[in-house]
Order: sequence, then structure tokens, then C-alpha cells
Amino acid sequence: MKKLVLGSLVFISSSVSATPYMGLEYGAATVKNDYQTNYVVDKKTVSPGKSSSVFGGFIGYNMTNNYAVELSYKQFDLDGGESQKLTSDKDGYYLEREWESDLSVKQISIKPVMFYSLSEKMQLKSGVGLTYSQYKYVSSSHDEYEHVLNDDIEINQMRTGGEHKKETALGVVVSVGIDYDIYNNIRLGAGIEYYADNVANGGNFTIQASYFL
Repeated sequence: MKKLVLGSLVFISSSVSATPYMGLEYGAATVKNDYQTNYVVDKKTVSPGKSSSVFGGFIGYNMTNNYAVELSYKQFDLDGGESQKLTSDKDGYYLEREWESDLSVKQISIKPVMFYSLSEKMQLKSGVGLTYSQYKYVSSSHDEYEHVLNDDIEINQMRTGGEHKKETALGVVVSVGIDYDIYNNIRLGAGIEYYADNVANGGNFTIQASYFL
């Protein structure tokens, strides 16, 4: 009975001191993946780029002054491709053939987070958790005809050989960053993060703004 009472008191006290928070982040991501499309007839292989901007948001529940649980969302798009000028088969038009390859990633992560005070206003923030990522890969090729005398006149013709693929994956994530309390529980910070799953792996650097309620 005493253990139950003590446990209840601990739970209540931690709930009273708990602080929810939310924030936004923006930065740059680098992602390693194996997506590619081979155009055998054209002797071309295209793949999405390796870097992209990244945008996301997060919400957290600070259980104590030092520990929290955080749920976050990020998305980034990796674009790649090639183009080549060819002899046109239409009189009065230039011909440019393009091959495109795009990878869209939407990612949710959940992780316990630890805060460590570096000064009165600055804190170190680190976490380890799980990710759930949705990958959408699209590749295509088309011919773009542009009029010789008026480049506003264009004709686009899609070509065969593109791909559409969707898949999901579970992974792990590790992050570390610094928060600085600038005014009334509004914090600015920066963080780096690395994640990996069976489809891709990568890292990102973001600038973050958060508000503790």
C-alpha cells in the first residue's frame, strides 16, 4: 500500500512539472539511396540527387527538467536528371531530350530526449529513437520541342521507360543539438541528425525554433 501511494505521488509530481513544447525546423539533408532508372535504348542511367533542403516540425512532452519524449515530422525531395540537345524531327523546332529522377521522403520519428544544461540559458539536447519513412520514387523522360523563332511555343512529348515506386521502412535515428532560451520560453537552436533503414540512410543539419508552454 505504501509503495502504491509513493508511486502515485511520484506520478502526480512528475505530471505537474511536465512541460509540453512544439517547434519548427529547416535545413539541409544528405541521403544515400540506391534508386535509379536505366534507359537502355538511350544508354542513360538517372538517379535522384543526394542532397536537398529539409523542412519539419516537432512536438514534445518534457517529463522532467532533463527528460522528454518527442514526436517529429520531416520531408525532403531529391531531384536528379540529365538533358541532351538532339537533331529535331520537326521543322522550325529545336529538340531537347530530358531524363528526370525524383525521390520524395516523408518521415515520422519518435524518441526519448535528454536535456543537459550548459549554462543558465543554453542546453544540450540529444536523443535516440525510431523512424517510419515513406519513399516515393518517380522517373520519366520526355522530348521538349522549342520553336526557333519564339521560345514561348513549346511541345512536350512523354516517352516510355519511366518508373513509379512506393515503399515504407522502419529505422533508427540519433540526434544532438543545442537550444538557447532567448525570451519567455522561446528557444532557438541547431541540431544534427542521422538516420538509417533498409532503404536509405542520411543525415541533416537544421535550425530550430521551439516554444515551451
